Amino acid sequence: MIRNRPACLLCLHGIGALSAPIFSPPTLSRCVASASLRRRPSRFTLSSRVSERPVEGKRRPEPTHGMNRTEANIPQPLWRNRRSSSGGYGQVEGRFSKNEKLDPKHMRMAQSLGVISRAQRGEVRSEVDKWFSFDDFNLLPSIKEGIINGALKGLDTVEPSPVQKLAIPVLTGQTTRRKHTINDKNPYESFLIAAETGSGKTLSYVVPILDCLKRSEEASRKNGRAEAEVERAPTPKAPVKELFDLEIPTMEPKEDKENHGKPQAIILVPTSELVTQVASVVKSISHIAKFRTTMISRSFTATVIRNRLFSGPLDVLVSTPYLLSSLAEDSPKVLSKCTHLVADEADSLFDREFVQLTTSIIERAHALKKLILCSATIPKSLDTRLRKFYPSMQRLVSPKIHTVPRRVVLSVVDVDQNPYRGNKLLACADTLSQVAKEPSEEGFIKKVIVFVNRRESTTELVSFLRDKGFDAANLNRDTDDRRNTAVVEYFTGPKVCADPTAHALEKMKVLVTTDIASRGVDTKTVKNVLLYDVPYSTIDFIHRLGRVGRMGKRGKAVLFVDNDTNKAWVKEIRKSMFLGGPLL
Repeated sequence: MIRNRPACLLCLHGIGALSAPIFSPPTLSRCVASASLRRRPSRFTLSSRVSERPVEGKRRPEPTHGMNRTEANIPQPLWRNRRSSSGGYGQVEGRFSKNEKLDPKHMRMAQSLGVISRAQRGEVRSEVDKWFSFDDFNLLPSIKEGIINGALKGLDTVEPSPVQKLAIPVLTGQTTRRKHTINDKNPYESFLIAAETGSGKTLSYVVPILDCLKRSEEASRKNGRAEAEVERAPTPKAPVKELFDLEIPTMEPKEDKENHGKPQAIILVPTSELVTQVASVVKSISHIAKFRTTMISRSFTATVIRNRLFSGPLDVLVSTPYLLSSLAEDSPKVLSKCTHLVADEADSLFDREFVQLTTSIIERAHALKKLILCSATIPKSLDTRLRKFYPSMQRLVSPKIHTVPRRVVLSVVDVDQNPYRGNKLLACADTLSQVAKEPSEEGFIKKVIVFVNRRESTTELVSFLRDKGFDAANLNRDTDDRRNTAVVEYFTGPKVCADPTAHALEKMKVLVTTDIASRGVDTKTVKNVLLYDVPYSTIDFIHRLGRVGRMGKRGKAVLFVDNDTNKAWVKEIRKSMFLGGPLL
């Protein structure tokens, strides 16, 4: 019975109650009234508990719970800092306060570099202060002459840099920091030279290697003379010749080709542009000290490479890992007499792209006595690998490692603000025009380098700048090797005089490039750098800013940011540069 009870009309119709004789009119009116007064939810109104998460009940652990797991699944903290905080337990350790927002990307960028304690930096400063000039080092006179009249020719003051004061005495054996342990796994001495960009790291390992090779050459020459004197016997008197006796011709000894194509020292660099630069430094000394140095890269043909390697005895070879590894596979004797191996830009040669090639070359050098790694930064990945595979490596680290000189001024341009309103191309062109109008470098052509993250951006930016009247060129992996070499030589060469009647834009050369020109390229005459794209990490930031402010000179850098940029990280970098501290 549904009498005296409110009900839904649709329900009553479905069960056929409306046609029943017992359904009286008062009951029908009562059902209609109750249905109209019932509150219906609106489809446009959401419940107040929509944003609340459903409470999941904790599952009761079973006796075999967790036995089949292969990972711990422990959540990692957002920020780990080895330095202890001075605050209480409620404060996050590190440089961030409790109420400050922590950006995971910011943390990842800040932790990409290894940490060097303040005590280690102070210890290195005390060692550097012991040396004042190249005469204090135990070097041969021919090597000193090659440094002064060759590598450092034209400078007003010829003094060793801090990294040279630190590395040359140790590599030449004049001072020993600690006893080096040699085992079966690494039967050679290993060293790591790390210093800021533009500090003269190339000479810090080239000078000790050439000095060691020259001393071994003189020692072998003395031993050869002594053996020749011992074996020399008194020559008997020549018999009296008859009238028709013929003179027997003496056969000249054949040239010893045993040392052809077997260098004693090998320098590995990641790019062909660095091959030319490092080889020029070595040749500036070898011309005076009488060494034979050659360079090979992908810029040369197979015939030229073969003639340079096997045409005569070879002392120093500068090459890239790809080319040298392929040569070692074809002729393993190339590495048979290598006693000194240098991995310049070690942070690149020991990354994922080059690590297998670099380690294979090191393993094939069975006569190796010294392994020298050189880098401007020590990433955590490199630090971990060296501690694992070279635990007894001596680290010659400059006190200013991971720092940008305070003489480099960094400016930030927000392209999303007026007057650019998001037009980054226009912002770059306007900044270059302001640099061209500055009164600095009067009488010479201004050289400006613009860094981008993608090689496709170089072509786009160069075409835009040329339309605006700038003399711009691009440099990346896709351009011609000969053209790349010519561009690098122009920007690493001496200053070029400008026409006094020329327009301001005609007195400036712009190079748009990727990170191919950010590592090791010695751009002493460049005073302005533009970071068109924000670097991916602190390591790239240091290398790009290192193209200016080299060897004590001043420089300017401009960084373009937008709303997608991590501005907290940029603010931290500027603060560290202003204080002169490491970019950690």
